[in-house]
Amino acid sequence: MRAPALSVAMAYWVGLALWGCSAPPPPPLFVKVLVQSDPGVATPGVTILSAGRPVGTTGADGVAGLTLRGEEGQSFDLTVECPEGYKSPAGALTVALRRLADPAKVPVYQASCQPTTRAVVVAIAADKGANLPVLYLGGEVARTDASGAADVLLHVPPGEPFSLTLSTTEKGAEGLRPQSPVASFNVKETDDVYVFAARFTMEAKRVARPAAAPKGPTRL
Repeated sequence: MRAPALSVAMAYWVGLALWGCSAPPPPPLFVKVLVQSDPGVATPGVTILSAGRPVGTTGADGVAGLTLRGEEGQSFDLTVECPEGYKSPAGALTVALRRLADPAKVPVYQASCQPTTRAVVVAIAADKGANLPVLYLGGEVARTDASGAADVLLHVPPGEPFSLTLSTTEKGAEGLRPQSPVASFNVKETDDVYVFAARFTMEAKRVARPAAAPKGPTRL
């Protein structure tokens, strides 16, 4: 009747032995995520999340170092949360665990945080258009100098069109032709410079002539 108890005891000790001899968990893997707004332009302050939990934040160089634990070949879907002023990627960044032959080499994954607005500069050259207001959305944003030149800096969402007007409604500019020309532009996915060139002529003033005296005898 003692044999079953001995079998149970042996099974217990065998189990402990097997547990003690099991392979240790694999060491963690270190990866980097590089986030840029444009090629070569780092985006700091980007939060990297895994399963909804923050696991890293990019520094001034746009790089976040992450420590991931898992089996060889396991994949992680990371969420890239861009700071204010930038648009977060719609999809997840998938990172697969791979142990490289050279442990000193760290895998680098890239993501992008696109700016919600782009800086556009419009260089204005208005021949014979000195001291003219430059209008954007109905408001004055610049004024041409004595040579007719002006620069306008705007921040506009990419893909959105915008227009500038050289207003000729002020006193002294009413005779300029064409009157209040408009230039339209479409913002690209990058910062850019545009040119608004206009050439004015001054309409000749009409000189009032005195009425001609009636011909023939003058009635008394």
